[in-house]
Amino acid sequence: MAGALKLNEPITFGKNGNVRDMEPYGFDLSELAYSWTNEEVAGFSAMVGSMPPDANLILNVNARPFTHEGHIDRQQFFLFVNGLFVGFRTITTGDSYQFSLPRNMLSPRGLRFEFVIPTASSPKSLGISQDIRKLGIAISEISIAVRK
Repeated sequence: MAGALKLNEPITFGKNGNVRDMEPYGFDLSELAYSWTNEEVAGFSAMVGSMPPDANLILNVNARPFTHEGHIDRQQFFLFVNGLFVGFRTITTGDSYQFSLPRNMLSPRGLRFEFVIPTASSPKSLGISQDIRKLGIAISEISIAVRK
């Protein structure tokens, strides 16, 4: 069963993160405070808690890219919710990335968040280590807030 997503309450990642209760896939949950995407597609499911009826919602994604000097200097990712395109970002540093989340995307049956990272690369394929995971972005937290 998917965990509940509530306004201003973060979904946390890493080995103790509450994303574990949200049917995650494509994430390495072994790090302490964040989770790397380890495939080109990663996601999770969440049930929706109470949300204001006519609010403009913002989805905050705290993430940093897999980069290595001389090999890869950025990551790109698409974000989909329930199969609908929400946004695209090219990131070069760790930050909080915001996406508008149309209220009509929220479903009482729940939400499926999906990150598609076409630039994900394995350190082994780049010749920098024996790590075969296709690293894209490391996410520490995701939350929904009302746009002010």
